[in-house]
Amino acid sequence: MGHDERDGNFPGQAWLWLYTMWYQVQPMKSSSNADVEVWGIMMALTVLLALVPFIPGLRSIPRWTRLYRLIWRRHYRTL
Repeated sequence: MGHDERDGNFPGQAWLWLYTMWYQVQPMKSSSNADVEVWGIMMALTVLLALVPFIPGLRSIPRWTRLYRLIWRRHYRTL
């Protein structure tokens, strides 16, 4: 089995960058309890992301910016 260009020199999957980023930031960088702290941060971010549709100000941002019109303009043209 030869070396594949897609393998690269990365230590894990590309989606793990968010987890590993927290290990480079103080105070997790020098903490002996970094795993628990990173886990807590990631769980808080996951809950926040899951609750975005229920937060009144955040759920209205697409309607205010109308960015969806740029994304769906080809679909709207055919109607």
